[in-house]
Amino acid sequence: MTKEKTAMYVRMALLPGYGFRISEDSYLQTNGKQYHITGSDSIPLGGDYIILDDTGRKNFILYFRPLPLDTKEFDFLEGLAKGDYKVFGIHDKDYTMPPASVPTEYMADDDGEGLAELKFDATPATIHFKSLNYRKGMNTEIDVQYVDLKNPAKPMDVETYLNDDGEASLSLPICLPQIVWINIVNIPWSSMSCVYLSPGKEVTVLVDMLHDDSRANSKIVGAKGYHARFGKDWYQSAYDEDTENGPQKPTIKKEDIHDVQTLIRYCDEERENYDKWIKNSNYCKAIKEYLTQYAYSPLFMFEGEQDSLSKTKGFTDYVLKYYTGNLYKKNIVFNNEYPRASKYYAMTDARGFNADLARYCYYLPQVLDSKQLAKPLIEDKNLSDLYDKYVAEYQATITANKHGLADNIHYLDMTDVAPENTLQTILDRYKGKTILIDIWATWCGPCKFGHEKMKPLKEELSDKDIVYVYLTSPTSNYEEWKKYIADISGEHYFLTEEQYRYISKQYGCTGIPFYAIYNSKGEQTYKQQGFSSVEAIREALEKALNMK
Repeated sequence: MTKEKTAMYVRMALLPGYGFRISEDSYLQTNGKQYHITGSDSIPLGGDYIILDDTGRKNFILYFRPLPLDTKEFDFLEGLAKGDYKVFGIHDKDYTMPPASVPTEYMADDDGEGLAELKFDATPATIHFKSLNYRKGMNTEIDVQYVDLKNPAKPMDVETYLNDDGEASLSLPICLPQIVWINIVNIPWSSMSCVYLSPGKEVTVLVDMLHDDSRANSKIVGAKGYHARFGKDWYQSAYDEDTENGPQKPTIKKEDIHDVQTLIRYCDEERENYDKWIKNSNYCKAIKEYLTQYAYSPLFMFEGEQDSLSKTKGFTDYVLKYYTGNLYKKNIVFNNEYPRASKYYAMTDARGFNADLARYCYYLPQVLDSKQLAKPLIEDKNLSDLYDKYVAEYQATITANKHGLADNIHYLDMTDVAPENTLQTILDRYKGKTILIDIWATWCGPCKFGHEKMKPLKEELSDKDIVYVYLTSPTSNYEEWKKYIADISGEHYFLTEEQYRYISKQYGCTGIPFYAIYNSKGEQTYKQQGFSSVEAIREALEKALNMK
């Protein structure tokens, strides 16, 4: 900052091929006054979008009318409209922004209450948001995630925006006491938290939008109402667990686990250490109950190298004997991890609401993934009626969605094919042709970027015997998928979630877009995760075409 101008050094990072534009109306703002942009060192202001090269990076300097030399922090704005870019609270690295004063009613103390009894209740719960340091134009989006009984395996995401007063409220049809997750969107690593809610109850979460703290959850500074201390202690326990304040690690190292008995000894020791840590902690009663239940949850099982051991009968018997005791607790915690554990609970012959819920959460998602399964034993009338209702709605939707589709659009029409046979079944349909497999989703920007870049190449190679096969799953919105593919030539498959996961595993695919190419003899000649370049795919296709 000088008396003549303020220079702001900018490092832009986007996906390669994407563009940005700095508006001629941009300005800096501090203490209610605006200081408009006057120029730049290397980029034009306004006009067409500046497209980033393969690095996805661009450095430049912007110049503004001079800020007062004693300015400590300021905002960078294009405008206050929802789509305008805005960066709030810019300051020198040596300056620490003073924290806002949190009202005493949001500094929750332990109310001594444990987790609520798990039972069905259709009365909605309510979560309110209030904020400190909120500035007009922030338009802050808050994402709230809970388990919807319409499909327990897919947590429901609902969005809300803080209004000009920095407030918002959501009514949630949670139906069961459960953990509800909160994420303040576009604030990296600073906004994940949770609340514990029951039907008919309310909680208010306090957010400090300019709280200057690099630790996770730093924007959520308080709560009041139902189980107000739960979120604070959950975060603290999650933070403590990975520090010296957490439970001791088992003496057995994971890399030394090669048989079921060693895996069982590891789990026993881990659970004992976890129990000691919880008993000696100062967390509220509800969090202690939650952590204790989690320690005895099948979710403590492994993935990765030990995954095959965890699926053996010996280990499954161990889980059923020692880890399903929570099934009989009246206040078992319910959150987005419960459906994953419910397969173990559903294997028992227990009766009662908890057992009904476990079977509901285990079987319904499979039916909604197009598996033909008989209805399980669900004695609770509310859950039984919901099960029947959602299965009927799903079947009616599938029938309606299939009506009138073109021959190259395959919407859930391979549900009778086992996941492990799905890929080969698709490849066999196009024997003797060169095949390009494109795994993608409607929500994936890089996938769509690749589609656009591929259009000229597909036109150029239109006289070649190539078939383009596009695979997606129910993570893609059906209506968006149907509309989008109308402009993409090729064969389009909307697979079940299980089929999609299995194919991804076959390829070793951990992200999308993902591409694979086969020659006319059915041999895989190329695979690539992420869109590298049109030239790379052209070269791979031409190589496959020439392999007779």
